[in-house]
Formats: sequence, structure tokens, C-alpha cells
Amino acid sequence: MKVKKIRKRFFLIVLILSVSIFLQGLNQNIKVNQLIRDFKERGIEGETVTIYFDNGMEEIRMYHPVERINEYEKADTRSLFYTTKDEPFIGKKGDIFVTQESPFPNIFGFHQLMSFFVGGHAALNNGNNQFIEAVGFPKDDESIFDIIKDPSDGTHDYSVGVRQSSTNYWMLPYFRGENDFSYPYYGSYYREKFVVLRVKNIDEEKLDQTMSYANEHLENRSLYNFLFIMDTKNKFYCTDFISRSYRYGLSKNSSDKNYPKTLNDNGFVTTVNDLILSKDTYITAYVENTDGIRHIYYLEDEGLTSNE
Repeated sequence: MKVKKIRKRFFLIVLILSVSIFLQGLNQNIKVNQLIRDFKERGIEGETVTIYFDNGMEEIRMYHPVERINEYEKADTRSLFYTTKDEPFIGKKGDIFVTQESPFPNIFGFHQLMSFFVGGHAALNNGNNQFIEAVGFPKDDESIFDIIKDPSDGTHDYSVGVRQSSTNYWMLPYFRGENDFSYPYYGSYYREKFVVLRVKNIDEEKLDQTMSYANEHLENRSLYNFLFIMDTKNKFYCTDFISRSYRYGLSKNSSDKNYPKTLNDNGFVTTVNDLILSKDTYITAYVENTDGIRHIYYLEDEGLTSNE
């Protein structure tokens, strides 16, 4: 009888936890979708332009400027665009690019669960049209268990961990070829839609501190953290890397031993939705592809005192 009672209580606890996690995920997704809808509704239908990339490829875009109505939006004098609106790329130093869509669209069930609860990826713009990010796809001859056991002191030769992209791949219409397993789902773009976030009321000094932390771990070749909330010294997963970089940027005397709550209001595993919903971030752009046109909703440049 005792064994049956223990089993019953165990399954009841698991059921309660599962329902709680599902409701939390559902609540977050509803809030994120509403934030995106609200941001899009603030946009106006702007001009349609043709953008030319260095390889000769063309892209049709429609720009939707969004009026800056909140004080933290007005306080930010930076444009969204890397150079100008006539050039292909968006993103400034410290901008956080996030997508809810998982990197496993071909795995039915897992893709939906990951997209719903965790999200797909997050990357930190370094100000030079590149991204510093934590990536976790080991090569065929690399063991996840060996990576977990490694102290991540910069002496390893693994391919996973904090890396710098060679391009602004989020904006490329030729990111992947037709033979890529994700092509039937995402086409030639990295993702069909994504969000760009900024931290509220941050100054240049704190942005530089954030990037200093990110570059330090880039130079250290800090590893990907497959244990997420354990073994965190010099190890990161993508959204965690964003959170911890900004923790140092906002307060460089903070400890790196404890699990961060920066840009993560619930204080548990940092997800894409956590970054979007944080009280300390706001949407500065939303990008989506519809009917062959790349729509870019962005906080307007008009009235800015600086374009830097």
C-alpha cells in the first residue's frame, strides 16, 4: 500500500508540475504575441523598396516606421539601421536578436515544444554587423559528455560555445541552400520572423561593459552549457549568454557564480520569451516575411538627435 501511495503522490506531483509549466508557457506566449501585435499596430505602411546585396541578390522590403511613444523609446537616440535604410542591414551595438522558432523544424513535436517553451536562438550584435553568440551544435566527432566535463578554460578545441558570426546572417536572403534540412520550413532565410530588443535607458558605458564581457568569453572560447543551470562557470547557452553579458554591463561588480536574473524576471532558465517580456527590455524592431516581401517594423528615426 505504501508503494502505491508513493507512486500516486509522485504522479500527482509530476502532473501538477507539468500543468504549471504548460500554463506558464501559454501565458508567456500570449503576452509575447500581444506585444508583437501592439508593436505592429503602431506601425504605418511605409515605402516599398528594393534592396541589393553584395552578391547581386535583390530583396523587396516594406518599411513600417513605428512612432516612439514611451519615454525609454524617446530617450534612445540610436537608429535601428547599421548604416542607412537604403543598405541591407539592421542592428546596432548591444541589440538583441531573438527568434521563437526552434532550429529543429524537421523534428515534429520537439520543434513545437522547444518553440513554445524555450525559443530558437538569441544573439548579441557587436556593433560591426556581426553577432557574438553561444552556439551548441557539436561536430559529429565531438562528444557532449566530453564537452560537459571540460573546464572551459580556453584550452579546448571544440566547435561549440561563444562564437562570433562572420556576417549579419539574420538579414541575408541567401543564408541557406535548398539542400539544407531546414529549407522546406524556413526557406533561404535564417528565420522567417524575428524580434530585435534593446535594454531600456542604457548608456554607452554600460553597453561597452556588456560587450567587454561578451568579448572576454569570445576570446576565452567559453563552451556551450548543456547543463543549463549547473556548471555555469565560463559556460553558456544562447539566452543565458545575453542575460549574463548584460548583468555585467549593468553592474560589473556583480557575481558571475549565481544564476542570473538580468533580463529574466522569473529568475529561472532564461528563455527567448523571458528576454522579450523582461521589464528591462523593449522591442525596437520586428521582421517578418509575407507574400515574398520582407516587412520591417521599426522605431522611427524621425526626430532623433543622433544616428549612431
